[in-house]
Amino acid sequence: MRKKFCTIITVAFMTLLLVSVGAISCVSAQGSERTSWGTVVIPTIDGEWSPVDEWTDGGDVNTIGEDVSFTSTWEFGDVVTTRWLVEFLSDTTDDAEDYWEFCMDGMADGGSAPSAGDYKFVITGHTDLVWYEGDGAGWVEVEYDESEIEWANALSSSPTDSTEHWVLEFNIPKNAGTVQLTIVWNLRLAVYDASNPDAGELAWPEGSDADDPSTYGIENYTMDTVPEGLSLGVLVLLSSAAVIGATVVLRKRSKN
Repeated sequence: MRKKFCTIITVAFMTLLLVSVGAISCVSAQGSERTSWGTVVIPTIDGEWSPVDEWTDGGDVNTIGEDVSFTSTWEFGDVVTTRWLVEFLSDTTDDAEDYWEFCMDGMADGGSAPSAGDYKFVITGHTDLVWYEGDGAGWVEVEYDESEIEWANALSSSPTDSTEHWVLEFNIPKNAGTVQLTIVWNLRLAVYDASNPDAGELAWPEGSDADDPSTYGIENYTMDTVPEGLSLGVLVLLSSAAVIGATVVLRKRSKN
């Protein structure tokens, strides 16, 4: 009995150890990776970083030079939701040709051209959003339910910069509706300020191409860091599952 109990505990511990590594990752041709952390404070999607703690639970904070800062969180509920904050720190003007562009390689399988399961949305002039999906050769505009993406951008100040600048907040479901993303997926973020055309399009990863998914960066995820990537609730849940699973295995063995 003691031996069986020790085995159960060992299996449970090893299960937690494997999961608490945090981020699931793979190697991209671009060599750029980032990690999204679990949502603690659910942000209000209004184009303003308010209250101050609204995005402090975000994942990696990435930058594009000194002009752009972005972070993200994710949440597991009825659907898996990914949430984003993008700040265009150097853009303080409202131009009809401005745009935000977000590309997703949903299967993280690269390729030299957008294919089915690759998505792109473009917000132009801070007012209009258009969805696209790959068809193996390029991007094709697709219909989508407006409820699938919640977004807002506004000229506002933030804890990052007290000067008013463009702030974009949005969330999308990863596993429902138009967009279907695997656990680890690849992404590209680009912005353009029409009042500063000499700067051109600014993108992460640097040098990436919207029409070439092999140049996108990798979007990993991790859970809350209690401890090392897991929330207390998840630890309890996983430990219970591990113990139950180990018990079932041992019972099967004892019958053989």
